[in-house]
Amino acid sequence: MSYCINPWCLHRKNPDDRESCQNCGSSLIINERYRVIKPLRELNKNHYTEIFEIDNLGTTKVLKVLTSNRRRLVELFEQEARIPRQLEHLGVPQVDTYFCFSPKDRSEKLHCLVMEKIPGQNLAHWLEENGVLSEKLAIDWLLQLVKLLAGFHQEQVLHRDIKPSNIMLRPDGKLVLIDFGAARQVTMTYVEKLPGGDVTRVYSMGYTAPEQMNGQAVYQSDFFALGRTLVNLLTGVHPNELPKNPQNERLIWRGQAPQISVGLANLIDDLMTPLPQERPLEPQRVLEQLIASQEEEIQINELSAGQQKLLSRARIFAASGLGNTWRNFGKVIILSLAIAFLVMGIRYVGLLQPFELKTFDHLMALRPIEKPDPRLLLVTIDEADIQYQNRMLMPIRWSLSDQALLQLLEKLEQYQPRTIGIDIYRDFPVNSDYPDLATRLRSDSRFFAPCKIPSPEDGVPEGIPNPPEVPKSRLGFSDFVADDDEVARRHLLHLTPPVTSPCAATDALSLQMALHYLDKAGIKSKVAADEQLQIGKVLFKPLTEHSSGYQHIDASGYQILLNYRSLRSPVDIAQQVSLRDILEDLVTPELINLVKDRIVIIGVTAASATDEWKTSYSATALPNRQEVPGMFVQAQAISQILSAVLDGRPLIWWWAGWLEGLWIWGWSLLGGILAWCIHCPIRRGIGGVIALSLLFGICYLTFIHAGWIPLLPAALALIAVQVAVISLVPQTR
Repeated sequence: MSYCINPWCLHRKNPDDRESCQNCGSSLIINERYRVIKPLRELNKNHYTEIFEIDNLGTTKVLKVLTSNRRRLVELFEQEARIPRQLEHLGVPQVDTYFCFSPKDRSEKLHCLVMEKIPGQNLAHWLEENGVLSEKLAIDWLLQLVKLLAGFHQEQVLHRDIKPSNIMLRPDGKLVLIDFGAARQVTMTYVEKLPGGDVTRVYSMGYTAPEQMNGQAVYQSDFFALGRTLVNLLTGVHPNELPKNPQNERLIWRGQAPQISVGLANLIDDLMTPLPQERPLEPQRVLEQLIASQEEEIQINELSAGQQKLLSRARIFAASGLGNTWRNFGKVIILSLAIAFLVMGIRYVGLLQPFELKTFDHLMALRPIEKPDPRLLLVTIDEADIQYQNRMLMPIRWSLSDQALLQLLEKLEQYQPRTIGIDIYRDFPVNSDYPDLATRLRSDSRFFAPCKIPSPEDGVPEGIPNPPEVPKSRLGFSDFVADDDEVARRHLLHLTPPVTSPCAATDALSLQMALHYLDKAGIKSKVAADEQLQIGKVLFKPLTEHSSGYQHIDASGYQILLNYRSLRSPVDIAQQVSLRDILEDLVTPELINLVKDRIVIIGVTAASATDEWKTSYSATALPNRQEVPGMFVQAQAISQILSAVLDGRPLIWWWAGWLEGLWIWGWSLLGGILAWCIHCPIRRGIGGVIALSLLFGICYLTFIHAGWIPLLPAALALIAVQVAVISLVPQTR
């Protein structure tokens, strides 16, 4: 069954095989890719939003539709699309896309938001099925939610609509906050509006704090709603149905929740205090103290009388001031944490990125030498080849004439390559004197050609169109992503071109050629459940805004790190033969065998060509040649895909942010311990050198196995903490 999202449609259910609504005629394929499966709540005219479960090419997601065009509601809806992006690290449902949909024969536009579907159920449904919370589960959930809200508030975001139906319980027991339609960024403008209450008032009866209902929500307002939510879950009664103390407006609820302790009840009451300034600013600490005191009390009660007496003496001893060593060690730990956080903060804002990328290049150049890729053959066109065409064939305006290309394809046909790609732009039709060439370009399924997406930074603001004779299925964009130092370290596999782009390709030329080669070997590609590209059994993990040494980069499209084949130079990637050698039948029989069932890449290496790129080898392995022709970078990209799928050669991987933080803190702590424990400056220096050598060795060995882990940040933390400890902490004796 498919549903029509037109709120004015009178009969919204449709059979699965229809593409437009049988009642109103609106499209059932939303935004050209989504099909609506069912509503996730009753379709009610009283709601400004409708929520549906949708199918996105085999992946289940959630579609929210705003049925009103009131300006303020649209602003809130746009805000709901924007805020989750900055809260991604807190596990909130991520936004897939935001767009407008026009129903058939209606002038109104429907604002639509596609989001990740969180598995599990909301706490309102959980309460209906399972009954009231136990104290153990209440403490667990409260601790999770308090930590989540602390993360929200750290990002200066107020949720403003916490209630059981807006909290999802995952199958693994983790809680997730959803529905950011009422969320608000705490900006200076917002703070200035608070005294007059000139803020949009959003609330859920029974859960919203009094100050929020007056248009003056603050961070403590979220904790008030959290307390009311816990009351609902502990009693099974909606807060509006519970009596209130007429003197202070507090809920009278404890008698409905006899299963919980006085300490937990006191904490929940503190969260729901009518005045926001009287609510705890850090309820997580109060909750942790409550848990610790409960555990300690249980453990003490289980001890014998003699053991309890020994415990009492130990406490007196601990309080007598005889723990200087442990206190100083605690200072070392605190300093190591502070230095680690400082280094990670500097790194996060991008100050270390240029240096980490240089370190990345040096590690890449130090790897053991690999053999060239035997699956590729490069047909090069240098200055001599261009002169040869002018002299022997016909004068040309470009690097490869129609006559030469036709003869080249006819020669290659004899050798039976599996895939042929040309890394030369042909934004003009084939000369009418060579109809056979036009026929080949249209019909030869092995032939792939490039076009270019508009790129002002590359000096091509208009883009470059595709060859008119080559169908879209055999087109690929030739664009790479260069970093600020103009080095191509990233491989752009997929993007959505602008509507005005003359190049309509969505996949890279290198990806198109590699997939064609692998398809002939029976290896297919697909989009995995987590929306990552999978070729055969290999997942190609995309770069994000923060990936190892990259910080705040533009990760649009589908980018992976370019794992250059380890060679003395990137131009050694494969066997090469010149255009004139093939046209004059000067290739050796051995080379003919190399062409059979291989990928042939045709490109320009002439010094006059403008298609040149810096690579990770530019500053080390190529001191006299900083840039290489683009065909060699294309070959490296194709070789990376083939080697990963066919040879098991690993793609470059990196750790999650939290693991990198632990790694940096570990080296910071090691440096602090060395500085604290070693008194002699010479020995301390030797210890530091050994630690740095060990760090480099681990990072290098990991990089050989394609792992990019923090080297420079860990080294900075290791050195900086030693200076801090020597200056601030008395040394151990």
